[in-house]
Amino acid sequence: MRFDSPLSGFPDKDLPFSDGTLSQRCFRAAAPSRILNRMNPPPHSEPLTILVLEDSPLIGSRLARMLRPMKEVELLASAREPRAALLAALILLPDVVILGLHAHGESGPSTLRELARMRRRAVVVVLSNCAVPPMREAYMQAGATYFFDKTMEFDALRATLLRLAAEKKALQQAGLENAVA
Repeated sequence: MRFDSPLSGFPDKDLPFSDGTLSQRCFRAAAPSRILNRMNPPPHSEPLTILVLEDSPLIGSRLARMLRPMKEVELLASAREPRAALLAALILLPDVVILGLHAHGESGPSTLRELARMRRRAVVVVLSNCAVPPMREAYMQAGATYFFDKTMEFDALRATLLRLAAEKKALQQAGLENAVA
């Protein structure tokens, strides 16, 4: 029996985890091998892994278009619902979680608290369409590592991800050199 995803036109259709695959409780044939590859990484340096939680299809698509050409990062999963993103984060253990917020979204603080409880803490980047100073301060105090405006700071987000990827690569190379020496 074959399930056609209603999200087949969205940018996350090829990811091993997405709201469409999680809600249907079925995964593509390639998903298990990608999961196993994440659990048993090769000895060379790996890209910065990213999970996106964004309920806006337009912003989610824009993020995917920005991330996919970047060789330094790997988009592991994209979700539109917090529960799906938390499940994917627990399984895939991303380096970075990009958390998209609406101006008055109630799921942001609770999702941030759940991410803080994970066994491997990810860098949390908050994207909001209401980036006023009190909101920035509240999310930074709640545990967000970075906070960007969805409409005005995509370049800063990209630069931050590239810097984090370079830092990860440097740490991996230092670890490999120490292990060899």
